[in-house]
Amino acid sequence: MIRFRTAALAIPVVVLASLTWTAGAAPLSWAVNPEGSRILFDYRRNGQSAEGRFTRFTGHGLFDKAAPAAAELELRIQSGSIDLDDALASAFASSAEWFDAASHPEVIYKLRRLIPEGQDRYRADGEITIRGKTRPISTTITLDIGSGSARAAGTLDVNRTDFLLGVGPSALFVDIGPEVSVRFELTARPAR
Repeated sequence: MIRFRTAALAIPVVVLASLTWTAGAAPLSWAVNPEGSRILFDYRRNGQSAEGRFTRFTGHGLFDKAAPAAAELELRIQSGSIDLDDALASAFASSAEWFDAASHPEVIYKLRRLIPEGQDRYRADGEITIRGKTRPISTTITLDIGSGSARAAGTLDVNRTDFLLGVGPSALFVDIGPEVSVRFELTARPAR
């Protein structure tokens, strides 16, 4: 029914991993603030543009500005929290043909490397696991780091068929494009 990219999940994780620090200091531990964060995605349904979101996720990471390549981040998104602005469509997206939330309750993103690209831009290399299938994923993010908070944002394109999302009989009833564009804005605060 709904085909979308889950790479968006990976982006929030990358953002959190690059939070505030002090040069020469030990890596700081960060926690994603779900209340101040968003994971949205755009897709095509029956030839029309559509939007969805994930409403429940957690994340934590380590970051040292002097050593961004050693950054760590793990983002866990509750696959059953998908919201397509329609209760029936959202339930279907959580079903066995799509995210299979009963058997695979989380989409997991792990940051593997953060590479500075200049100013507040970084390339985030990581991996995302959806429905038990893990794939590498990379995107460019922007980071805004303050004294007690951080914000990361970016966009990531994912092919839903790489994770066997919506490849069953439901494809006979609704046309969902294979490409999903994930937009994320993550905020984080120092972990306690």
